Amino acid sequence: MTAKAQQAEIYGIITSEENQPIPETYLYINGTTIYTRADENGKYSISLDAGDYKFAASAMGYIKTIKEVSLEPAERKRIDFVLPIDPDMTLSDVSLIGKSALKEIQESSYNVVALNAEGLHNTTLDISQALERVSGIRVRRSGGLGSDANLMLNGFTGRHVKMFIDGVPMEGFNSAFSMNNIPINLAKRIEVYKGVVPINFGSDALGGAINIVTEDGKQNFLDASYSYGSFNTHKSFLNTAYTSDSGFTARLTAFQNYSDNDYKVDAGIVELEGEGSYQFSGERQNVRRFHDMYRNYTLMGKVGVVNKSYADQLLLGFTYGDEYNEVQHPAYMNVAFGQIYETAETLMPSLTYRKKDLFTKNLNVSLQANYNFGESSYIDAANRDYNWLGEYVEKDALGEYQYSRRYFKNRNGSVNANATYKFNDKHAFTVNNVFSAFSRKGTDLAEPSPADDYPSENFKNVLGVGYKFQPNDAWSTSVFGKYYSNTVNQYAAPEGNDEYENYSRFTDTYGYGIASSYFITESLQFKASYENAVRLPTGRELFGSGSSFELGNPNLRPESSDNINIGANYNWILAKDHTLNLDASFIYRDTEDFIRRQVNSEGAAASINEASVENRGIDFEALYTYGNLFSANASFTYQNQRNKLEYRNNGSRNLSYDQRIPNQPYLFGNAGFSFFFDDMWKSQDRFSVNYNMLYIHEFSYDYSGYGNSATNINIPTQFAHDIYLNYSLKGGKYNISLECRNILDENLYDNYSLQKPGRSFAVKLRYFIDKF
Repeated sequence: MTAKAQQAEIYGIITSEENQPIPETYLYINGTTIYTRADENGKYSISLDAGDYKFAASAMGYIKTIKEVSLEPAERKRIDFVLPIDPDMTLSDVSLIGKSALKEIQESSYNVVALNAEGLHNTTLDISQALERVSGIRVRRSGGLGSDANLMLNGFTGRHVKMFIDGVPMEGFNSAFSMNNIPINLAKRIEVYKGVVPINFGSDALGGAINIVTEDGKQNFLDASYSYGSFNTHKSFLNTAYTSDSGFTARLTAFQNYSDNDYKVDAGIVELEGEGSYQFSGERQNVRRFHDMYRNYTLMGKVGVVNKSYADQLLLGFTYGDEYNEVQHPAYMNVAFGQIYETAETLMPSLTYRKKDLFTKNLNVSLQANYNFGESSYIDAANRDYNWLGEYVEKDALGEYQYSRRYFKNRNGSVNANATYKFNDKHAFTVNNVFSAFSRKGTDLAEPSPADDYPSENFKNVLGVGYKFQPNDAWSTSVFGKYYSNTVNQYAAPEGNDEYENYSRFTDTYGYGIASSYFITESLQFKASYENAVRLPTGRELFGSGSSFELGNPNLRPESSDNINIGANYNWILAKDHTLNLDASFIYRDTEDFIRRQVNSEGAAASINEASVENRGIDFEALYTYGNLFSANASFTYQNQRNKLEYRNNGSRNLSYDQRIPNQPYLFGNAGFSFFFDDMWKSQDRFSVNYNMLYIHEFSYDYSGYGNSATNINIPTQFAHDIYLNYSLKGGKYNISLECRNILDENLYDNYSLQKPGRSFAVKLRYFIDKF
């Protein structure tokens, strides 16, 4: 037996007298240079030779605690430390330590929820599916793996809500790298900002922002997994990083997703009677999707230096992604396609620079830049018409929907520069500027256009200035102002005219806001914020996606909205090992020129400006934990989003006045629980049982005055039940998980008639090693 195999191990958790974990506490052995540091949950482990030791646990604001421990060869012993608060330290001193990144975010003055993604790393969830567990959020998908995912946060949908990865906008990544194909293992945590967004993001978000945080301080680790599931679904993931003592660092991430997506759906059967001739038989059958395969793979890398005198981080990165997506139907399921497909490719270099105390103490700067050499295509060139049985007829004309051979070069770039200066420990000034550019140049070989030689362009700039005042640990207030400018260039022919012309439109406007929080007691926090927010249209909204089903509207106007958020958070320690966290918020939105996606009768969608929209809503979230044995959570969201345009420009009364905005859920929630069983068969093993339920109340696809259930306009009330079983060995080094989603095999819909997968099963194997 080797000496390493004979080593003993000591492990445990370090907590305060209030049974709260103390993250990043140092644990060292008296008289030696051996030490370790607890993680953000207060947990630690260290391997040693057999012998007698004095272990000391030390954290700022707490009294050092020493324990004598005797270890036998190959013994594994649990030793927990409880640290009393140091009475000689001030309250201010104590509050500076003992908080994880999750806790610090939740206690900020912004209405933000931080989802701990690490607890989901043994599941097969992607980022969009994980987000559905946050109150106020619905992620609506048009089908199975890789299908379009549209995020809704407190009544704002799609591009109203900005997505970031480590603070970098995801607008430039294209569909080859998006929230519906990024595995949850890439994220350490997910920050959900409801309403006001911190100025350092430099965002023109109207309804909030999602920030996927991958940087987590783990410098030498390997995380690899593979899963297989129903509908021939394969997912694999690799994430590894290395940092030397000299500060050299390198990180590599790779993942792939594949699925046939051949689940069964209820569809109307069309009788094919010859070229271009359809006859609906009136019959609906349960059929299997036959042309919906999805595949993508992504490779991400970073290399550079950390912890240098000239830079805390200086990293060069690249992202490569490739996607192939078969198209089964348009925005309705009234017809089926058999050969239409799309492709997308991402090749994006990036630069990250961060430095604290640049030139002078308390001056912190950061710079993030990227440029995407993206390409995409949309091909509809078959001389066939299909129905949902997979039957087809040959025809002379090309194109199942509309003959197209479109190839695009999509160029996206952004630069985010941020500087913050703090003084007197109470004041901080921030200046932020984000410039982003989008350019699309392409051609349709089926029908070349004079516009093919000219790119469609969109240039946006957001300049922000902010001030934060924090006189004590209980009260924090931030105010800010923003200047927005937007330029759209396009070479096009006016409607009804064959003469092509250069069009250029410039718009600019201002926005401002305030966010404040106050701890009424140590456990009860009150938050309030107001923002006059502006969102500039995106390149996809202005120019479409390139397919025949997602059209552009270059005449879109910027949206503006007055947003109010009022919330409270209460963290209640019921008794030893029993904690209850309650979070509730009220929202108000008054939006002008609201951009809404509208689908026409042929199944093609385009964005339009809705003149005036008002939304009032509430969301509530509760989390109960009993030590390391059990946890339960529940969330509830209600939003009353109404069309407030009473009279049209011609003086006629708007028939949709004061009706709910269509095709948006207004009442939904979820609930779940987890049981944990430690050391069931062997030491360091853990078995868990996890259940999650999703509820969506019935809602109308069209304005309520025009539709009812009898005409299939209403999307029915839905319940979805999922269960996850996980067994971890050797402290999480080896993991195996079994999943069953949609246990009852319910018909589930997020969009009118677009049926999502039924019951599915998956198994996932994961290997994780830290500090190799």
